[in-house]
Amino acid sequence: MAVKVPHTIQMTISTCFAAVLFTIAACSGGYHTADVNGEKKVYRVDEYGAKTLIYETDQNGKTAIQDTDDSMAKRQPTAQEIAEQLSTKRQQSDPIYVSLAPPVLDAHMQKAERSKGAVAEQIRNELEADPNIRLIEENGNRSGLLKPHGAASADVEVLSKVSLKEAYGIDRKTGKPSKTLAVVFEATITSQVPSATYNVSESGHALRNLEVSKRFAKQIKQVILEKIGPGIAAR
Repeated sequence: MAVKVPHTIQMTISTCFAAVLFTIAACSGGYHTADVNGEKKVYRVDEYGAKTLIYETDQNGKTAIQDTDDSMAKRQPTAQEIAEQLSTKRQQSDPIYVSLAPPVLDAHMQKAERSKGAVAEQIRNELEADPNIRLIEENGNRSGLLKPHGAASADVEVLSKVSLKEAYGIDRKTGKPSKTLAVVFEATITSQVPSATYNVSESGHALRNLEVSKRFAKQIKQVILEKIGPGIAAR
């Protein structure tokens, strides 16, 4: 008997059983940020897990580009730009420009998503609702997922991934441990000036995907507005 799933998730019992029987491991590429002795190192990760150093920023905020052809490396500000930006701070009501990449979905989440881009749309809508956050489009090929905002550059970059994993909980009827299917949201939030990286995550029952995505977006907003926002320079 199929389970009716609200809003963006559509799963059958067979899909759930398959996800429960196997541990899900995300294998898609992306970027990885590491803090080593106070220095920030950003790596590009391919689909096999191999890492390539893109750029590194020392304790004084000086950035050394290792791969000038990488799109993320090209967005790093020069030393002069950093000095100029640090000279003034933004007002609390000033907008914060955010580059929100579509989340990377693992194979099981891709199958469970009712329509392509629905999960990305959920997260985007939550961030767009905040009056101080302005989503920008830095890749013209992503039209339809993010709304462009002129030629503004990003103050903050958000990279995320979503996966389905088996989890253990307590059956409310029997009071005994039982397996269930959970949706897991993870994000890396990066600010160039000031240089900072934060990681947030949120998880919950897969059938409550919409609720989980809202809590996840709320965490992202808190990092942007409360931790990064006060240190961003005025434009």
